[in-house]
Amino acid sequence: MNNKIRIGIMSTAEIAHKVCLAIDNSQLAEVYCVASRSLEKARQWADAHNIKIAYGSYDELLNDPNVDGVYIPLPTSLKKEWTIKAANKKKHVLVEKPLPGADSSKCLEEMIKSCEDNGVQFLDGTMWLHSIRTQIVKQKKQELGKVQKVTAAFTFKAPNEEWLQGGNGRTNKNQEPQGCLGDQGWYPIGAILFAFDYELPKYVQCLQFKLNKVDTIIEFSGFLEFSNERYAYFDCGVTSPHRSFIDIVCENGQLRIDDLVGGFGRTGNFNAYFENFIGSDRFFVDDLKGREEIIKVEASNHTIKMIDTFANIIQSKQTDHSWHHKSLSTHQVLAALFRATQKVGEKIIVQSS
Repeated sequence: MNNKIRIGIMSTAEIAHKVCLAIDNSQLAEVYCVASRSLEKARQWADAHNIKIAYGSYDELLNDPNVDGVYIPLPTSLKKEWTIKAANKKKHVLVEKPLPGADSSKCLEEMIKSCEDNGVQFLDGTMWLHSIRTQIVKQKKQELGKVQKVTAAFTFKAPNEEWLQGGNGRTNKNQEPQGCLGDQGWYPIGAILFAFDYELPKYVQCLQFKLNKVDTIIEFSGFLEFSNERYAYFDCGVTSPHRSFIDIVCENGQLRIDDLVGGFGRTGNFNAYFENFIGSDRFFVDDLKGREEIIKVEASNHTIKMIDTFANIIQSKQTDHSWHHKSLSTHQVLAALFRATQKVGEKIIVQSS
């Protein structure tokens, strides 16, 4: 008997390839169908990924009673509409980040409320949170005492000038209103909140940002001020070498992850962003004198782990609102930082729900 969770993929976006592979390799889920606005495109994508059912509209997918949950990697402007439609059809939702509502959390609040009202799970696509390593880092962080300050980043160099100047979704504000702040900034901001156990900062500041020729953010540096004189700094964008890290300074030592997003070490192997990849197998702990210890952990494919999280929740028939809180907290801070671009250097209050 096949008890796997049946997932429908809404869109044939590039990231859908990676997630489709992860679903195929999960013991708990399967790709049941795929939908695109073009039946021909959906059929081609389905054939390439050994998917039996293809739909030429998203509504057709949502009307299929065999679909338990949907994966939504649609452009940011469409995520709210289709998340709410999916929830109203009692489909659990896994949606790619960043999330809609560039300078306010209202859109996301409506999306999450719709899921909660319909008794379905909302989960965003932050893959690294689901790795085995992340759970061990969380335990180790508690052992090292109170978190005092955090530094994080996610940057890489744009492949060419056309890409930088709006030729990619993340560098064109018509597709991603927050530009690279929304796309790459989601990771260091989320990692900072992870370090502070999802406490919201009192204030945020935009220290510096850069726009391209189509007025889209391609570089951003920000500061977060927490209670009791604790703080964090991050930067993101597509104008610097590849960096993907978080440093968590605690009372009794420091935790460091230098391959946060992909989990592939400092190897230059970017296949982790596009293919099935088993990694995230070590992190570092420094004592008060700076002596480094390499902590080895069981390697895992954090995309498969994310699918397993989603499937386990669906199978349990008990939604887990802690994931809703993580998504909303990250988005609230991101929205405040986006507003802060209007007043560089000034303290902006983070609006809580």
